[in-house]
Amino acid sequence: MSPPPDIPPPAAPGPTRRAWLKAAAGLVAAGGALGHALAWTRSLLPNLRYEPPTRLRVGPPERFPEGPTYLPEAKLYVWRRGLELRALSAVCTHLGCTVQRAGEGYHCPCHGSTFSARGENTAGPAPRPLAWHRVELVGRQVVVDLGSRLGPDAPPLVLGAPPAAPEAR
Repeated sequence: MSPPPDIPPPAAPGPTRRAWLKAAAGLVAAGGALGHALAWTRSLLPNLRYEPPTRLRVGPPERFPEGPTYLPEAKLYVWRRGLELRALSAVCTHLGCTVQRAGEGYHCPCHGSTFSARGENTAGPAPRPLAWHRVELVGRQVVVDLGSRLGPDAPPLVLGAPPAAPEAR
């Protein structure tokens, strides 16, 4: 008898329709789970900021005459001495009442705290001095950074001077 002809080995079966459908269903399920997880994670982040902005535009330098100018919307005194501008908080450090000018200093009408012209607490229950805030000139607008708390000896904004170099942090 003659030897059998060379028969090639059987080829590996290709992917079947059932395998393709399983893979597609798995991808759709994984994509849906990932989308759901991303939507749930996004729901943990607020869409709004409830805090007021910390940088406040208060107007052009010409708005502020010599001496203090009270800005009720910001609870802030902007002081001008010549070409220098400084900003002092009008919020009492005791319970957050608005202080008023009294002679050369400030007086809290709620609980009787008094502050010097530099904002230092001189009498009453206030535990800390009034806060001085950083003042910048952006374009032709004076901008006060309400998030900064400076001491009374912090450098003022000098109008007409070149901007100061940023502080190293």
